[in-house]
Amino acid sequence: MNYRVKEIMTRNPITYNVPSSVSDVIRVLIKNNVTGIPLVGRDGKYAGVITRRDIFYNPNETQTALVMRKANTVKEDDYVEEAAKEITIQGKRHLVVTNDNDEVTGILTPQNFLNIIQEKFGERKVKEVMTYNAFPIWEESPLSVALIAMKLSQIFSFPVLNAEAKFVGLITDRDIFDKVKLSSTEVLSEAGIADDEDPWSWEGIRNVFTYIIEKSNIRVPNMPVRDVMVKNPVVVYLSSTIGETVKLMSQGNYNQVPVLSGHGDIYGMLYDVELLKVFND
Repeated sequence: MNYRVKEIMTRNPITYNVPSSVSDVIRVLIKNNVTGIPLVGRDGKYAGVITRRDIFYNPNETQTALVMRKANTVKEDDYVEEAAKEITIQGKRHLVVTNDNDEVTGILTPQNFLNIIQEKFGERKVKEVMTYNAFPIWEESPLSVALIAMKLSQIFSFPVLNAEAKFVGLITDRDIFDKVKLSSTEVLSEAGIADDEDPWSWEGIRNVFTYIIEKSNIRVPNMPVRDVMVKNPVVVYLSSTIGETVKLMSQGNYNQVPVLSGHGDIYGMLYDVELLKVFND
């Protein structure tokens, strides 16, 4: 069966206006616990897309128009293979769907494709689709060093190794955020994006934590990575099937999983974006 975009897309996504300020966009991301949104102009038509990663890459820009991407879109009647190819080309996780009037009607992320991938390509092996680099970090590294490494590498999930170079865990920017002992009001005030109108979602704040740290005087605790990392995370192996992997990622809502060799050594990370390559092989 040839699926079309309209069968898998998330309909009526949250949008925001441009021109606007980046701080306004961050408020929308936090309050709705999303990591990216389409932007529309004064005429109500698609203007671009902005994600937390775009904001992380441009922490000193204040205007949305200077941070957003005027990325290509797809149509509801396009085949999912075309949409998967476009996400792969862009190298970003959010793809906007528009109609013939250039109005936003939906959005796609790799998660929208997982069921089809499991159905059509489930027997293929993980080692056939891995391409992205992994950035390992030592378990005794301070959290402040881990954050700097994330900022410089633009990779926000690290496999953690011990002194014998054995894989012992996983750490993400969101795990570090959980150790910041401040109220949501303090965190957002420090970053200059506080708002008294609505309660803030801690889950939403976690999504933009790296930006908040960049823009504020907040300091992370003086503790090693091993005290924060996820011990015994969900992993897959080079020999695992894509079907098995997709099932684990869907159940845990994971965007990435560590990949181990047959001997249990870290081989790399598998990201959901990489899985979309199966549509184009």
